[in-house]
Amino acid sequence: MGDSFPKQVIIIRHGEKLGDPATDKGGGPELSIRGSARAAGLPALFVPAGPTELSCQLAGTSASFSGQYKKVNLKGTRPRFTTPDFVFATAASAHSNRPIETITPTGIALGLAINGGSTGFPDTEAGIKQLVNLITTGPTYASKVVLICWHHGHIPDLAAKLGAANPPKWRGTDFDSVWVITFPKGKAKLAKHKQKLLYGDK
Repeated sequence: MGDSFPKQVIIIRHGEKLGDPATDKGGGPELSIRGSARAAGLPALFVPAGPTELSCQLAGTSASFSGQYKKVNLKGTRPRFTTPDFVFATAASAHSNRPIETITPTGIALGLAINGGSTGFPDTEAGIKQLVNLITTGPTYASKVVLICWHHGHIPDLAAKLGAANPPKWRGTDFDSVWVITFPKGKAKLAKHKQKLLYGDK
């Protein structure tokens, strides 16, 4: 651990899906309605509170939805978690586009480009190593806050490669945890929190 490490790395799982929550390969590649609601609520955890205009429109017989966040120059209260400087999501795959769908509203609300989707890192050991190497070397991410949305099965591996000692298993039914890794005195420290966004969250 050194001066090139971020100030914080915040890790969340993608929102809810259809089918068995313990596997990412079933239930289709998209979020469920509850997962979409979680994605829409996530900005409240990371974006400073204040008036934010959301312009929406419905179009076509399929009732497609689109929205746009617009910042308003008024200050509000601090969010529960530190506001990220960078946002990452697992690369989209044949069985899941959920991480990029989950984090997109937060990226838009923060005005940050999202490193994910077709340009993200794959949910593999090699992909995790590449991501960790990127955010822990060089000056770009040093002393910054990095938010990562990933698949639950490999979140402990991601935390371990960042230096967290013995991270616990991420349960298949858990969609509302937030792991925050800090690096006091050059040693990774993992703190576990809950989102408390939707009815039924712990």
